[in-house]
Amino acid sequence: MEIVILTVLSIFAFLGASFTILYILGLYKSTYPDKGIRFILYLPQNFSSKLEGIVRQIFSEGIPGRLMTDGKIYLMLSDQDVETVRILEKLKEIYPIEVLPEQISYCMITERVKITDLQ
Repeated sequence: MEIVILTVLSIFAFLGASFTILYILGLYKSTYPDKGIRFILYLPQNFSSKLEGIVRQIFSEGIPGRLMTDGKIYLMLSDQDVETVRILEKLKEIYPIEVLPEQISYCMITERVKITDLQ
């Protein structure tokens, strides 16, 4: 009877030591240096109902860290209604989020010039 009890206790001790080692190794999180990559998320119109779930899932899965970004999500919104602003304010308190301005700089070619015309 003593052998059975010692065997069971030995198994539990081994399992406890194994899980303790795995837990300690799991606490170490390697950090990637900022490589200048930005994670920009464009949200189309009428998408505010899914915004909170998407942002929470992105951060719970550690996607910004795995993509070696600066750790923030940059959001581009096509429309900002009251509900979207309320959700964003709540999420900004929890997660590092920045909202990009509506106007984005771009280059627009208005006229075409041939190289032969320049000479």
